[in-house]
Amino acid sequence: MLRLSVKNLCPGLITACNIYNAKGKMLLSYDSMLDDHLIARLATMGIDSVYVKNPYFKDEPQEILHEKTRVETIKITQKAFTTFHSSKVIDIYDLKSVAKMIIEDVMNNKHVMIHLTDIRTYDDYTFGHSINTCLIAAVIGLKLGLKEKKLNELALGVLFHDIGKMLIPPEILNKKEPLSTEEWQIVKDHAKVGFDILRKESAIPLTAAHIAYQHHENFDGSGYPRGISSEDILLSARVAAVADLYDAVTSDRPYRLAMLPHEAYEVVLGSRGTKLDPKVTDVFLDNVAIFPVGTMVLLNTGDVGVVTKVYPKLQTRPVIQLIFDKNGREIAVQNKFMDLTNELTLFIIKVFKPEEVASWVK
Repeated sequence: MLRLSVKNLCPGLITACNIYNAKGKMLLSYDSMLDDHLIARLATMGIDSVYVKNPYFKDEPQEILHEKTRVETIKITQKAFTTFHSSKVIDIYDLKSVAKMIIEDVMNNKHVMIHLTDIRTYDDYTFGHSINTCLIAAVIGLKLGLKEKKLNELALGVLFHDIGKMLIPPEILNKKEPLSTEEWQIVKDHAKVGFDILRKESAIPLTAAHIAYQHHENFDGSGYPRGISSEDILLSARVAAVADLYDAVTSDRPYRLAMLPHEAYEVVLGSRGTKLDPKVTDVFLDNVAIFPVGTMVLLNTGDVGVVTKVYPKLQTRPVIQLIFDKNGREIAVQNKFMDLTNELTLFIIKVFKPEEVASWVK
């Protein structure tokens, strides 16, 4: 499937997944044919991109988090955060159930790579971001060998990691222009604010409070709010930092569109050892799909193909189904596959942007 910005949609394209708001209401269903009215409606709902079907590849990547789990966990998280915003009371029981559901899906799909295909509105960003970051952190924690108790504390803490942002005015959080010095300080204060909120709750492990406090501390000591470094940063907070960065750059924001996975991979890799713990970063990088299933790529031979399978720790060497030859002609042999783990002279030289692929369809 192709993730297209709303401005690049055109009538006749067909949606490839359901889109929900944070309350669990379906905004647009799978297999809907887009027309001018629907495209305009998507824009008014604050949605900047949509997954549409790729005519060159029918299968979809397997997700770690089931759709039912994602919808339910975002709905519960939205309700809990909204209640906190109005009453300053945290519904600990419901959010513990969210953490448990996410961990169960992670443990049941421990061999599935991280793809992340959810779409959210700007107003739902905090809730969706909390779920995705929790999911990624749980995967990392499991691969690091954390026991169930520590895994639950990690998941719960990451769900809460941005609770301090609930007290930041929306006009600052969703601002498209650069923040002023004063506004940026308000944003940075969310880590300390979140810590102060959580540490007063006896039912919340202190680990969770420290994740909120430390998830913007950098491994080299250049982060905030205290500028601590290396092993002085809680391991769970170092895990949260990796998960937080990856989901942030692969999500649409008011001031920029989401990065493609291979671009986000480079951002995380480039932060290894400075912002991020090298060991934790390596575990994450071994388990994220650089070229997710369905990605259209150009090989050094000039052939164009679609990624059909990704191997953990060998993400740069996926299996590719060839679609066009170097002259742009559709390859006559159906189901011609190249496994780059075996074809060592072949490599990917370009990832086609979804709008490029969509232009072929047009």
